[in-house]
Amino acid sequence: MKTLRKIIGLSLLISLIFVMDGYGQGRGNGKNGHQKEYKHHQGKYKGKQQQAYRQQGPPPWAPAHGYRAKQHVYFPDYHVFYDARRSGYVYWNNGNWAFSASMPAFIANIDLGNARIQVMSDIPLNARPEIYYDDYFRNYPPRRGSANLNIHIPF
Repeated sequence: MKTLRKIIGLSLLISLIFVMDGYGQGRGNGKNGHQKEYKHHQGKYKGKQQQAYRQQGPPPWAPAHGYRAKQHVYFPDYHVFYDARRSGYVYWNNGNWAFSASMPAFIANIDLGNARIQVMSDIPLNARPEIYYDDYFRNYPPRRGSANLNIHIPF
């Protein structure tokens, strides 16, 4: 009888310890304050992520051409594309196509508002414009007397 009481008492004590241990850890619903720091950093990250995808506005030459950023643009006299999806310029550099969010240095001093452009309306916006270079170069060659940039692009 004494041993039965000891066993029952010991089992109650052990079960009480396990139950109290569960209450001491909280229920994970954020009321214990451990989530505050995580949520603070999460908010900062989401803000930066949204800022990165926010539209920066049209390029400086767009109003002169009535461009609305719905298609890619090809500058035939300079062999440069404006990629509307990535909001940057694609150009030939050291044997490869390069991308730059800002205007490439070799056309930085050129007024692209007066430059000849070709809106690439037949190419989907999610396609890379440099893939279609051969077709556009053949259909829209550079003008005679236009800027000689000494760019060698293989066909």
